[in-house]
Amino acid sequence: MKFTINNLFVVSLFTIILTSQISQAQTPRSQPRNNNNNNSKTANSDWANFTTTQTEFIQGCVGNQNPDPAKLKIKQNFCQCALTVYKSRYTPQTFAQINALATQVGKDGPRLVNLMVKPELDRCSAQTNYLP
Repeated sequence: MKFTINNLFVVSLFTIILTSQISQAQTPRSQPRNNNNNNSKTANSDWANFTTTQTEFIQGCVGNQNPDPAKLKIKQNFCQCALTVYKSRYTPQTFAQINALATQVGKDGPRLVNLMVKPELDRCSAQTNYLP
């Protein structure tokens, strides 16, 4: 699955995440993380302090095009689903690290990030009838 619009927003999101959240990523955790099945719930709760990152992700995913309202709503639903995928799988700090490394890869970095969550993004496409 090819995400051409994602290429632009992911690259710009990398910089925003890294510059706005670098101190947050370096702050030691008060509780050690465990690696059991509750990890996704813990990852989700960490995102509560990263509302700007979430908003910027959605804005970047939706883009600046002005499609008709029905198509815009479908794309917004897809982007919200994609954000939920990232939030359930990664903490904001891990997401920032992945994006930083993807930026170093260059133009294929966003493709790599999308490949890491391809099954989930395929489900988002099926749910929303949006084909990037």
